[in-house]
Amino acid sequence: MSGENNSAISEQAFLRIAAATGLDISDREHMADLRGRVSLMRQGLERLYEIDVSGAESPSVFVPERE
Repeated sequence: MSGENNSAISEQAFLRIAAATGLDISDREHMADLRGRVSLMRQGLERLYEIDVSGAESPSVFVPERE
């Protein structure tokens, strides 16, 4: 990626997503902690976009042996 931090998420957006998934967003301290953890996880996952798999072949489909 071009050096920009796409892993940051606004508090409002995070709370909307958390509420939509059924989390109790009334504990703001817990939500702030969870938002920080999610942001760190997203930073780690961003590195996957940097992996060049253009030369990799798809794995073969598993076909079990017939008896």
